[in-house]
Amino acid sequence: MDLATAIFSAITDPNVAYVLLVLGLIALVFALTAPGTGLAEVAAALCLILAIIGLSQLPVNLAGIVLIALGLGLFILDIKLQSGYVALGGAIALGAGSLFLFRPDERAVTVSWWLIAISTIGTAALFGLGLNRAVRAMRLPSKMADAKLTGKHGVITSALLETNQLTGTAQIGSELWTVKAEQPLPAGAQVVVERNEGLVLVVRKA
Repeated sequence: MDLATAIFSAITDPNVAYVLLVLGLIALVFALTAPGTGLAEVAAALCLILAIIGLSQLPVNLAGIVLIALGLGLFILDIKLQSGYVALGGAIALGAGSLFLFRPDERAVTVSWWLIAISTIGTAALFGLGLNRAVRAMRLPSKMADAKLTGKHGVITSALLETNQLTGTAQIGSELWTVKAEQPLPAGAQVVVERNEGLVLVVRKA
């Protein structure tokens, strides 16, 4: 048996195909919500391609895939809403989709109950607990920065023009910040911080 045959045989196993699908969708979520390094994008593409190849050889139930995708979507929504009920709904949808991923046929293609339980609980913990805490931690410095920087004076270091959506950089105190304004501002202009939007400061001409 050559390597290609061994890989094909592995990915057409229902348990392996299921794991590849779930991991691929999770990686895709990270790629869409926190792009930058390219690692999540590569992992998502690789896992999903292998999952599609494996699932194409199995009696897949489309409703199962839709439920799994819905579950991950609810986990993402819970990150924004910070509601445990939404995460609970995501866990239920993911578990149900996992149970009905394959149509019952003479080959009795099924996914291990233990694997479904581990995947469902693990994904729920990842999104419901881990990412929620990460988002809260990111929001806290943002609020602190808002309180400390509002009213501070600074100097534009790269011009804010219509061509760059009125976004540039400014020296605020001893730090260089990304800033935006409602009107064009040339380099060297004196500005005042009005508020912050995440890691971007909204400024106006002093």
